[in-house]
Amino acid sequence: MKQVWFSLFLVAVFAIACSSGETAKNKTEESATSSSQTASNMEKGETVTTTTNSMEETTSNATESEHALSNSEQISGAATTTTETVATGTKLTSTTTSTQSVAAKSALSHDIFNDLLRKYVNSTGDVNYVGFKKDKAKLTAYLEVLKSNPPQSNWSKNKEMAYWINLYNAFTIYAIVEKYPINSVMNLEDGKLWDKKTIVIDGESLSLNKIEKDKLLKRFKEPRVHFAVNCGAISCPPLLNKAWTEDNIQRYYDKQVRAFINNPKHNTISIKNLEASQIFDWYAGDFGGSDKVVAYFQKYSTTELQDNPKVRYREYNWKLNKQ
Repeated sequence: MKQVWFSLFLVAVFAIACSSGETAKNKTEESATSSSQTASNMEKGETVTTTTNSMEETTSNATESEHALSNSEQISGAATTTTETVATGTKLTSTTTSTQSVAAKSALSHDIFNDLLRKYVNSTGDVNYVGFKKDKAKLTAYLEVLKSNPPQSNWSKNKEMAYWINLYNAFTIYAIVEKYPINSVMNLEDGKLWDKKTIVIDGESLSLNKIEKDKLLKRFKEPRVHFAVNCGAISCPPLLNKAWTEDNIQRYYDKQVRAFINNPKHNTISIKNLEASQIFDWYAGDFGGSDKVVAYFQKYSTTELQDNPKVRYREYNWKLNKQ
């Protein structure tokens, strides 16, 4: 009986062993088949995709870089950009070439005129017209800046006055250097330079007289304008050797008035006598009337002047205010 049971046990063990061996054989064959298939696909040129965190990060960074470049182009609107993308294994290299374009129309600035005035006008207001003639292109460029940027309704009073004063002075210098050399501004336009010579601003044709009288004196009721605009003659209030601006206009208004009134080349003042520039006769109304001229002198004069001095007016010298 024991021998029968022992025989059955051996048969069972043998069967289990055979089953395990078959399973292992099948798995080995499946693995071999899979490896063989993969190798076959690679030989045929088919792509095998393996995703790694490194590859995903590199691709993501490259995409973000190209997106940022695209946004930069839209904001600037002034660059021509070429992007070349090269795949090297799991790396992505982006090479960018950029060319900057020229800026658009210049905004209002008095810097060009300021530089010219500092270069060609001395501290007493005498002008080097030979120098201005050599730099006529810059003067023309400045006038174009003014023409391209006419006064706006939201400008301050000081900004607009500075604009018209600079236009008057630059346009006068331009008219002179066009015909230079000359001895007097009266040699220009048959002595009627201030009415005949015109410049177009915002569609309006303006003469020098119209700029002074309409755009400045009538509009702002500011008599100190007379000491800011310069007609190119010796007897004119001296030309300031810097451009007028929104920030400096009030300071230089008073400085120019005081310098002109107390300059014996233009006015002679004593306690009982006043020999004044003809400007105070021609434009008496701007100073409050002929009976207010003395009071205007008393306000700025460094010499004492009684209330009722003897007043007379000097002959105007129209010779050119050249160095």
